Amino acid sequence: MFEGLCEKDINSIALLLGDAQKISKGDQLYRNGMIGIIISGTATVKRLNDIGDSITIRTMSGGELFGAASVFGNWKEGMSSIIAKEDCCVLYINEQTFASLIKQYPQISLNYIEYLSDRIRFLNRKLDAFTAKSTEERLYEFLLSQSDGNGVVTLGFGMAELARRLNVGRTSIYRDIESLQSKGLINRDGHSFKINK
Repeated sequence: MFEGLCEKDINSIALLLGDAQKISKGDQLYRNGMIGIIISGTATVKRLNDIGDSITIRTMSGGELFGAASVFGNWKEGMSSIIAKEDCCVLYINEQTFASLIKQYPQISLNYIEYLSDRIRFLNRKLDAFTAKSTEERLYEFLLSQSDGNGVVTLGFGMAELARRLNVGRTSIYRDIESLQSKGLINRDGHSFKINK
């Protein structure tokens, strides 16, 4: 969020934002209408599925932010819960303070737009995964949506859970993984994948 700002500006912003809050292990990090930046510790992003089961989406750690889509506008409600996996320090920025920062430091505005644009692209990838026609295409789109900047995907669950998430049989998952590997699109090493194309 503060990339491209000089050290003097960052120090001024730090004084304006104040101290981070300590969040205990097991407590909720999300605050309605606020951007949160994890300074230290890790947190788990969870979501309830249609039948009420809690599904772990991903793990967040120091330097990552959340709540960016809720800070402006009327809808302040979070779609996921963010639970401290260990004790965390989180810096919260409310709408008024963030609006003031954007006016004073235009670079923050550009960074914010870039962040939201990346999230939209990520969500479009997710939509592609759910609307793909074949199970092989759905698997590939899912892996793309989970990959980091280097095309690496490390699943925190096994093939049975992957099959459940994609709503396909486990046999189909193994067959589709082999097919994608034979086409040179992915490499698999246990629960880790490398996207080649």
